[in-house]
Amino acid sequence: MKNVSYAKRGYHYVKNYGMTGLYLKVQERLYRNSLEKDYQEWMYAMRPADSEKALQREHKFSYCPLISVVVPLYRTPELYLREMIESVLRQTYPYLELCLADGSGKEDSVQEIVRGYLGQDTRIRYQKLPENRGISGNTNAAVAMAGGEYLALLDHDDLLEEHALFEVVKYLQEHPDTDLLYTDEDKVSFDSAHYFQPHFKPDYNLDLLRSNNYICHLLVVKRTLLEAAGPYREAFDGAQDYDFILRCCEKAGQIGHISQILYHWRCHNLSTAGDPQSKTYAYEAGKRALEEHLGRMQVAGSVETMENPGFYRVNYALSSVPKVSIILLDVPYLGVLRRFFKAMISERTYANLEVLLLLDTPVKNKLILNFVKEHRQIGIKVVYCTSACNKFVTFSRLADKLDSEYLLFLESRIEKVSRGWIERFLGNAQRIEAGVVGGRVYDCRRRLRYGAKILGLRGLAGDAFAGLRYGYTGYFHKAVLQQNFHAVSGKAMMVRRERFLEAGGFSEDVEDRMKDVDLCLKLERLGYLNIYDPGIVLVEQNYRSHKKKAARPAFVFEKKWKDLLEKPDRYYNSNLSLEDTNCRVKDWRQRG
Repeated sequence: MKNVSYAKRGYHYVKNYGMTGLYLKVQERLYRNSLEKDYQEWMYAMRPADSEKALQREHKFSYCPLISVVVPLYRTPELYLREMIESVLRQTYPYLELCLADGSGKEDSVQEIVRGYLGQDTRIRYQKLPENRGISGNTNAAVAMAGGEYLALLDHDDLLEEHALFEVVKYLQEHPDTDLLYTDEDKVSFDSAHYFQPHFKPDYNLDLLRSNNYICHLLVVKRTLLEAAGPYREAFDGAQDYDFILRCCEKAGQIGHISQILYHWRCHNLSTAGDPQSKTYAYEAGKRALEEHLGRMQVAGSVETMENPGFYRVNYALSSVPKVSIILLDVPYLGVLRRFFKAMISERTYANLEVLLLLDTPVKNKLILNFVKEHRQIGIKVVYCTSACNKFVTFSRLADKLDSEYLLFLESRIEKVSRGWIERFLGNAQRIEAGVVGGRVYDCRRRLRYGAKILGLRGLAGDAFAGLRYGYTGYFHKAVLQQNFHAVSGKAMMVRRERFLEAGGFSEDVEDRMKDVDLCLKLERLGYLNIYDPGIVLVEQNYRSHKKKAARPAFVFEKKWKDLLEKPDRYYNSNLSLEDTNCRVKDWRQRG
């Protein structure tokens, strides 16, 4: 049966994306499987010991909210139903109720099973619905039964770790104003024997949520927030969770995240976990949910579906056509400049721009100056850096004299750009919450070099997904998903000029190799979001590779951002290794 499912999925993928697409998908999946081959051992090692669970059962929190675990039932297979119920009743946190709304209709097998538990545990509340109301209607019926201050949403065939609710309440002790809370999750085989594909999530990430429902499970919502957001909506069945989470996040004051695998998503032939193609209607519902979210937030833009089911890209509309200054801080020789302009002109769909070249001296760059004179129609300006100041400092002092509204810093060795790249940069940069916007840059071998930055990765700040082959999408497709990061690479980044100036431009005292990260962090400290949009794709020219140098120290940057660097990067996950860029699960012996 499993082989039939894989064949069906492969057929649909080839039909939509061709044999090459399928080949890349299979190869990347095999690679991910190799990275996760020890995951089950890791998960068992991270589980609390029986002695620790015993202490949890005896622990008395100062704040002990009643948590209602709400579950919509529909002809749930007996094994899955029993395992789900028992995973809730075995929780080490006792103050809970299990609210079961049964929409199985005339089928009574579920009712008979639940009745056997009703006499054993008074915390179970059960209602047999007169008819099946669909996933949203059945969920709303379960919610209506709940009396808890917080509600935890659980699917009828999934499982909770025994300490799941204990960790939730433990989090609430330190964060009592939390309105919405979610945890990490994985998948469990149909026979409950194997755990795989762990999903280690970032803390709340607006742009990632607009790319897909990464929050998903386990979701815990404060009753007051649920009432403000409204019930599940039948019009979005199949993506009802996504629609609900979007509405909740729009109104939530504080959103929390527990970096632990506390939820197991059942993988079998009838589930979307087992066969993503089994619910294509759900992905259309998700697209509509995202479109309505943008409408409620008064954000102009369109939503397109991506090749991986359930993933989306938002194309933010331009509110105006402002002037953009493209800044090339380092042009080593004329050939590089020629190839850059050839790429820019071949894909030029945006006219209101200029190019600024920061050069050392007019004598050294005579050939480049002649090129500029020959191409006056392009709008090239030359700035000489003849003082003791470097090019970063020179530009920062020049920025307030420019008449452009947006600054686009680029690696000069670019030879290919994606169509509409400047418009995509601008669509993000014009957003009211935007700080710096970054794209992704590949080398001539089609390996990802620059894009988003992860604090602590291979040093102070490493490039996320570095080395990933073009066509591969990375861990949970994150290399190709719009999302927020602390920082993006200065090799391809846009910022509104007034915000660049508000942040003080490039810091003179910070080491050059960290100036881009420092600028991003300064803007984040001012309250802006830094955005990675991989829809912007650039490819570097061929270059002679050199032996990799050891990371140079950056003492000023490290001292300046010490408090932030000592904490786990909230846009990454503390369970993932910082030793490489492939989102490998951290060695379980490194616990803590």
